[in-house]
Amino acid sequence: MSQLQLSGKIVNDVRSLLAEHDSAAQDPGVASQYLSAIIGFLLGQEQMPESQKKEVLEELLAFAGQVAEDVSRQKSEQMQSASGVWKPGMS
Repeated sequence: MSQLQLSGKIVNDVRSLLAEHDSAAQDPGVASQYLSAIIGFLLGQEQMPESQKKEVLEELLAFAGQVAEDVSRQKSEQMQSASGVWKPGMS
């Protein structure tokens, strides 16, 4: 797969564009459905054997899962490092 330059800005821009098209896409689940449909639409237009399309879809699903795990882990680590235990000073 290609080296991607994913950022919060590009994700927010895509989500905003989807919400402009359909206000229901403000919901992350609906936005994800649109993105999945776009993937299917793009692959459906490609001239390649159906078995190859299925293989590409399986690779993309695995990749999406890895990204979701990485983002969840990073978010969890940020929350853990941002929270601490406060103890009153001894005076």
